[in-house]
Amino acid sequence: MFSKFIAFMGIATIAGCGTKDPPKHAHQHRFDDAAKWSQVFDDPKRDDWQKPAEVVTAMKILPGMTVADVGAGTGYYSRRIAERVGRSGRVLAVDIQPEMLKLLEREITRYGVSNVTPVLATPTELHLQPGSLDLAIMVDVYHELEYPHETLAEIVRALKPEGRVVFVEFRGGDARVPIKPLHTMTEQQVRTEAAGHPIEWVKTVRDLPWQHVIVFRKR
Repeated sequence: MFSKFIAFMGIATIAGCGTKDPPKHAHQHRFDDAAKWSQVFDDPKRDDWQKPAEVVTAMKILPGMTVADVGAGTGYYSRRIAERVGRSGRVLAVDIQPEMLKLLEREITRYGVSNVTPVLATPTELHLQPGSLDLAIMVDVYHELEYPHETLAEIVRALKPEGRVVFVEFRGGDARVPIKPLHTMTEQQVRTEAAGHPIEWVKTVRDLPWQHVIVFRKR
């Protein structure tokens, strides 16, 4: 999958940094054992530090929206977003690993969720239609992307006018975050990466235990 997480509390991530001409990110983790990682991604203890309700609230999701969860994994956020967009909305759960999407399908069936559509992507193509999205989110994902600049460009093209893209990352430069600096991104790093695209910063939510939520809007 595109995602996530570091070996602290059984979770694994890699972080990138912004550059004038963004290169490929130098490191990515593989999550080939999907069944094993599903136990990590869906561990109830994750709620304690991820604070998914607060993150979803910060996104200001409304009924009827179309939202892409890029790097959806087993659907930890897709399921929660589906509740907010309601029956009239849609969630596109995007991932590059078919095994993860199979687990996601199992989970949305188990939870009775009918408005989540799995989308199998590749490292170079997300298969998102231009102008189709109200919102796209990447939770602990951007630093994992093999082609970050190109992927963000496709996401921005997929946004409707004034659509939003949300980055959720472990806070870089914060000694309270109990992971190696390599596995974090500062707000400035994210904003530098975003500067090469027709999006503008809207706000940053900084009161989560270890992460920040950085929101941009399409110009």
